[in-house]
Formats: sequence, structure tokens, C-alpha cells
Amino acid sequence: MNTWQNKHFRLTALIALAGFGQTGMALADTTLNIDAVADTFISSDPDYANRDMSAFGAMQISADLPDYIQGIMSPRTLDLLVAYDTATIKAGFDSQYGAGNWHVTDVQVKWYTNFDILGVPAHNPQFNVPAAGDFNISLLNDNNWFNAATAGPLGLANNDLNWNSVFGAGGKYGTLLNGIQNLTSDSYTGGDFNGTNNCSNDVCAPRFWDLGDNADLLARVADGGVVSLFGTAADANVTYLVNQLTKPGGHPQIFVSAAAGVAAVPTPGGIWLFLSGCLPMLAGLRKQSAAYGSLTSTTNKFC
Repeated sequence: MNTWQNKHFRLTALIALAGFGQTGMALADTTLNIDAVADTFISSDPDYANRDMSAFGAMQISADLPDYIQGIMSPRTLDLLVAYDTATIKAGFDSQYGAGNWHVTDVQVKWYTNFDILGVPAHNPQFNVPAAGDFNISLLNDNNWFNAATAGPLGLANNDLNWNSVFGAGGKYGTLLNGIQNLTSDSYTGGDFNGTNNCSNDVCAPRFWDLGDNADLLARVADGGVVSLFGTAADANVTYLVNQLTKPGGHPQIFVSAAAGVAAVPTPGGIWLFLSGCLPMLAGLRKQSAAYGSLTSTTNKFC
């Protein structure tokens, strides 16, 4: 390797290293995922407002809409709840990086839908007809809507959790939404897949939703805590069906990425000052190299 190539390689490596520190990008993030530990939905429909909805095979986010196709003439709102226990994710990252030697870089949920065609009902009267629109995913501060000891493999919620116990006067879970924080707003656009009762051998329209960089969310995951999410309509149109743990093969999952280090380390200002002087010189050296061939160490010793 001639002197110009050697110097060019060294400077390129330094720029790459500095760029890594400045942007906080990880060279080799690791991603771990787990299934939910509990999931359910609540409905304002008078026929379901007092019922536990945690074993229906699916849950739904819906604006206040009727379901004329299935004979539901009165509008009803549906909200989704799902919880993830990230203790095993923390243990996995502790094992790989060492306890306290990693930081979360990304958190996403993966939700499946086995009735995804807009305008085609899910053949269950408790659900509204899929429709495109916007929805919110929020972080709950209160995880008391389910009991980890009794949720079991089906992820059952407390059997007294329902629309009326959350929103009714004097309801047992009237404080459930205290301290809630919106994490993301996304658009559901529907798809071309409708399945049967089993997602084990079908695609079931999986979608990833990024939860952003909320500090409380990242801290909860880093501590191996429970992440409870609340899904609600963000407009007057959306109806989005999401499979529950009771749907074989289509469980709601969370994916967490992490990288080494307690936090992204910013590049010291001195390095950027150094590079700001070298980059113009590098451009000039390239021109000289093209015109005169390899350069001597005396010509480029400053970089």
C-alpha cells in the first residue's frame, strides 16, 4: 500500500469511527423478541361493556362506529390492551453484553391480523368491520389490569376488566389511564389476506409498529419491567383487528434491539475540528494523487 493509500485508509477509518460516535449508530445491534403475557380489548357496546374480552382470539382498535353488515346499528368504540414482560429480554442482553453494559436502541411490536381485507367483517359480531385509518399506541403506567400469576398461556386479563370498569362511574379500573403516554401514531391501510381460525400455517398479515424513543419506555425495557400498551383510534374511521394469544401462531410480539455501552457516546468536539481541517485537504490530495501518482509522506503528513 503506497503512502497516499495508507493515509487515505487511516483517515477514512477515523471518519467512520467519528461518524459512529456522533450519530450513536451501533455497529452490531442485537434483537430479541418475546410473546405478550396478557392481551384483551374493551368495548363500549352495551352487550359487551361488562364482559371480559381476553379470550376471543382477536382484539380490536376501532373508532366509534356501527357494524351494519353484521346487524350492529349503534356505534361502539373498541380499545386494545397488551402487555409484555421484558425480564427475559433484559437477561438475554445482560448475558451477551454484561449487566449495565448495554442500551436499548429500538422497540417495536409485531401484530398479526387474520381478517385484513377492508370492508370484510371478521364474522364475529363483537368486532367492527376492518377500515383504514389512524390509531395510537400508548404506554400505560398502570399494569394492574392483568395478573401475571393467573394470566396463563392464553394471557388472560382480570375477569372484571371491561369498558364499564374502566370508563364507568366509580369503576374499579378508573385510574387505569392515569399517566398514560402516547408512543406513536400510525396508519392502518388494510391488506389482501383473510384467514380462518389458525395462523400457524398462514401469514396472517404481520406488521411491525415502531414505538419510538420515549424515555420511560426505554427505561422500563432496560430494567426488564412490564410494558403495557393501550391501542386507541386516532380518527373517526379506523377499525384494526389484532390477533390475541388465543390465536395459534399469531401471537402479539415485542422486538427489542440493544447495543453495547450504557449510551451512545458523542464524538468530542476536538475530533470534529480536526476533521474539518483534514477533509478539505483530503479533497486536494485526491486531485494531486490523480495528477501525479502516489504522494510522499512529507506531502500528506498533516493527516
